[in-house]
Amino acid sequence: MTRIRRSLVALLVVSTLAFGGCLTVGPTVEADTGGSAVFDRVSATESWSGTGVRTAITLKSTPAVEDVTTISVVDESGRTFLTTTVHPGQTRVVVSLPAQSNATVVASDSVNSSTVEKLNVTVGGNAIP
Repeated sequence: MTRIRRSLVALLVVSTLAFGGCLTVGPTVEADTGGSAVFDRVSATESWSGTGVRTAITLKSTPAVEDVTTISVVDESGRTFLTTTVHPGQTRVVVSLPAQSNATVVASDSVNSSTVEKLNVTVGGNAIP
């Protein structure tokens, strides 16, 4: 990448963060998956984020997971932040969680319109306004 191109990319990133909200350094995602039949692990995948924290969700290998066709993220105001499809046999899903907030990850069966399981998550980190 040329020097000019790198400078333009850096300017774009800085402008986006400056005008688009705060930056979170060292984002954390906390969730109690101990009693879950669906969720095995939840962890941030990047060392920084803007308004959304890129998060890997590892699914367990249980009969309950076979019914999961969508994963949705609901923010603390009750609005759907994101919905993604889960394919048969898929064990890892990457989603975006709202930064510096609480959210609920919902595993659903879209075939019969039912909720398989909900998982409360807390997203933190060092916020830089």
